[in-house]
Amino acid sequence: MPLLPSRRARLVVATLLTMPVCGVAQGATALDCLPPIPPAPVTDATTRAKFRAEIGQEFTAYFDEAQAYLRCLDAAQNEVSAEINRAIRDYQTLEPEPDG
Repeated sequence: MPLLPSRRARLVVATLLTMPVCGVAQGATALDCLPPIPPAPVTDATTRAKFRAEIGQEFTAYFDEAQAYLRCLDAAQNEVSAEINRAIRDYQTLEPEPDG
């Protein structure tokens, strides 16, 4: 019997292991965003019928994880855009170089 039988359990453990230990808040980066693993296709009709509820739960979990992934990417994009805008403002405040 595996220690972590479900994808959700593995995701929770991975999330807990990758959370920052210090209390400093950080902006999201694309490296913080882990894409979800899609459910494996089940083509056998008997298996699909027998495990319909479990397969449905796996797809529901995948769709939830996919939405969380897209929100993470959106947050990372917003963070990078804000950093670019800060850099542009800093660049614009540079004094022109003297001629000569």
